[in-house]
Amino acid sequence: MAGEESSSLQYSPTWVVASVCFLIVLISLIAERGLHRLGKFLKHKRQDALFEALQKLKEELMLLGFISLLLTVSQGLVSRMCIPDDLVSNMLPCKRDSEKKGHEEYSPQLINNRRRLFSAESSSGQCSHKGQVPLLSLEALHQLHIFIFVLAVVHVIFCVTTMVLGGAR
Repeated sequence: MAGEESSSLQYSPTWVVASVCFLIVLISLIAERGLHRLGKFLKHKRQDALFEALQKLKEELMLLGFISLLLTVSQGLVSRMCIPDDLVSNMLPCKRDSEKKGHEEYSPQLINNRRRLFSAESSSGQCSHKGQVPLLSLEALHQLHIFIFVLAVVHVIFCVTTMVLGGAR
């Protein structure tokens, strides 16, 4: 527990926290200014269709960011929601037997060693009523968050490719 305590934000040097926050803001500002200048360039070149595609890209990235923010803020509430146990075994993408055999070395303890999930202590994923399970575990919420991030990255790559090919045409 001492190792977990020393790695918390409370025991991190303020200059490290300030540096990380500064880098996040700087990267965001550079990306925003780059997209703004690209929009001005497209308007100057009278590439209205490409400019509209850029505007749509910015709108969709904002929406994905908002979804990600909502997921992060509400993950404690979602992990405390309980549903009946029989609903969990319906419509699974994979069978549970093959899942247990293939992922024995993958334990939730490894996740906690690599990355500590938000509000892990406050919501342990336990339901008070017998025969109920959490709607989504913290691990599942974390994987959903990663999926949204990958979706956003792939979307940006496809949009940039489309815009480059459209500009080349």
